[in-house]
Amino acid sequence: MFSWLRKNRVIYIFANLLVLPATFVPFIDLISNISFLVAFFLLVKTNLLLLLALCVTIIVKNNSNYRFNLLLKLKGVEISKSDYECVYLYAWCTLLRYFIIGLAANQIFIFFK
Repeated sequence: MFSWLRKNRVIYIFANLLVLPATFVPFIDLISNISFLVAFFLLVKTNLLLLLALCVTIIVKNNSNYRFNLLLKLKGVEISKSDYECVYLYAWCTLLRYFIIGLAANQIFIFFK
């Protein structure tokens, strides 16, 4: 990671605040995967470019989640709670989950409008 990113406490605090709602919602990853399926079926006939962005997002999210789980096993549960890399990677995964859920909610709203 970048050294300036490691020393910046504001970004670290923002990353922790970003993941706070996701820690309270059980099965946030399952919800984002279901949201992906809903958005995928709603976007198939309407917007192919947005569908492509959605597919790339789910691939990046799953890759980041896999890397986060590897990092969690490597560092351990207790150390990972305060480790910069773990917090930033989990924040990135959570941000991608929020994007997928938001896109699905938007497409559901447009579908019923």
